[in-house]
Amino acid sequence: MRNNMIRLLDAYPERGGYRPGEQATVRAELLNRSSQPFHGMLRVRLLTALEAEVARAERELELAPRARTTVPVQIPLPDADRRGYGVEVEITHPQQGTLAVRATALDVVSNWALAPRYGFLADFGPDEPETESEARLAALGRYHLNALQFYDWMYRHHSFLPPTREFTDPLGRRLSLDTVQRKIGLARRMGMQALAYVAIYGAAPDYYRAHPEQVLYRLDGTPYTLNDPVYGDWLYIPDIAHPDWRVQLFSECRRAMAEMGFDGIHLDQYGFVRTGYTPGGARVDVERELPGFLSAARAAVGGAPAAFNAVNVWPLAAVAESTVEPLYVEVWPPHDSFRDLREIILRARELRGGRAPVLAAYLKDLQSDQPATLRRTFHSLRRLTAAIYLHGGSHIALGEGNGVLRHAYFPNYYPLLPAEVRAVRADYDFIARYAEYLFDPDWRDVSATLTGGLNDDLRLEAPRFGPHAEPDSLWTIARTRGDELTLGLVNLLGLRSNAWNAPQPAPRRVRNLRLRLQLERPVASAHYASPDLAEGRALPLPIKREGRLAWITLPELRYWGLVIVRLAEGS
Repeated sequence: MRNNMIRLLDAYPERGGYRPGEQATVRAELLNRSSQPFHGMLRVRLLTALEAEVARAERELELAPRARTTVPVQIPLPDADRRGYGVEVEITHPQQGTLAVRATALDVVSNWALAPRYGFLADFGPDEPETESEARLAALGRYHLNALQFYDWMYRHHSFLPPTREFTDPLGRRLSLDTVQRKIGLARRMGMQALAYVAIYGAAPDYYRAHPEQVLYRLDGTPYTLNDPVYGDWLYIPDIAHPDWRVQLFSECRRAMAEMGFDGIHLDQYGFVRTGYTPGGARVDVERELPGFLSAARAAVGGAPAAFNAVNVWPLAAVAESTVEPLYVEVWPPHDSFRDLREIILRARELRGGRAPVLAAYLKDLQSDQPATLRRTFHSLRRLTAAIYLHGGSHIALGEGNGVLRHAYFPNYYPLLPAEVRAVRADYDFIARYAEYLFDPDWRDVSATLTGGLNDDLRLEAPRFGPHAEPDSLWTIARTRGDELTLGLVNLLGLRSNAWNAPQPAPRRVRNLRLRLQLERPVASAHYASPDLAEGRALPLPIKREGRLAWITLPELRYWGLVIVRLAEGS
């Protein structure tokens, strides 16, 4: 499509999240490169994941010579819940026809926890201009994030709101409640839930001195603390079973929501203490206390959104007994392999009826000062994204505009480069567009019974493939739902290990990858989609049939892709 007149620079929905039946605003950034005025049409089409049009909207365009502008178009959204859509933005001219096309995506969900795309905010300095806050939240909207954790926004862990609007937090950062509140308002305007970070057991030394009966002790009678080389014993660990600590913490949560405008709370822990003692020597089993505590915390804020961090999977089953959602796991060693991530996600989905968990998995090598290491770790990020979402999980990674988490202390994040932003946006467009195929709890994982080894149901014409994320292979993730089957593919060719948290080489591109299907029912249709191909559109694939066998050819696999197969009705 040759066009020397007008460029469609970018297109994106105005908000990160939408609810069924709402109106969406899609923004198109345009440039008239000509010395002549431009008169034409801007068309926006809403498509199902498999390219069926469900809505369209148009408006006339008039651009002055050399003008650059952003044009909004409103389009109605369907009432169906947990559905993803492609968004095709087209510029047409009455004589020259279609001049430019660009694809983006959005999804529609009534509750963010049904299709979580969780991000973070961690910068609340008093000097951050309003325009900077707006730009950061707008950038997060383009990744289709629908909830944000406001990390370490508070004055103290046991007393959230400071005596003055500007204050210094326990680690010496200068913060402003005005900045926090501005970002809460922006998040809500962008269709993102704003969740306040809350440590379930964290008390400053002055609180401990005033209430020593509320903290947990070792057998030798010394209190449990968090210790820092600079700040010493800067946090004491309260007893979540102590009624007075619950009163203190829950009242602070309610106050934060009422006075700051938060939508919910994100509850955190430190992976310990698992067993402690009261001053009188009574043993406290934290895991046993957690389900009731977490449900009480959510009830205390009127049933508002509430998540809890099961650090390194502890204690995931106990958390699943509570009312918090979604399940959230911060991943640490020994969960070092891609296969470990798979097992965590499958276990979490099993505990919650197929609902998607959120994983906090930090790529430590994004802290490197070596450009080569950073480039290789960005390859790791894209494979990590694929591994988590293709299994029906979600990844808290993005925040503060174009930042990526690389450390458990969220203010220490990595700023993406412009080319990296484009690639990550393509991944998250894909995730939103195919939300139904990633997050629906009815999908059942059948990878180990359909692919790899002796399994003959789904066979790639490739030297190494299978469900266990082996090095130098194509990782196959098979799932079924009713008359549908999907095959997720992650390209691990060239990797020497299956460690997710390590720098990795660029993918070896695979072209014309043949897939043989030998299923009980005939294949009615097949599509293939990848964030690296055709702007994520689902491409219909010709099917070659021979009895029960069917062959399809995938045009290209770089980092990851998804095959969507519909089976014929009946036996």
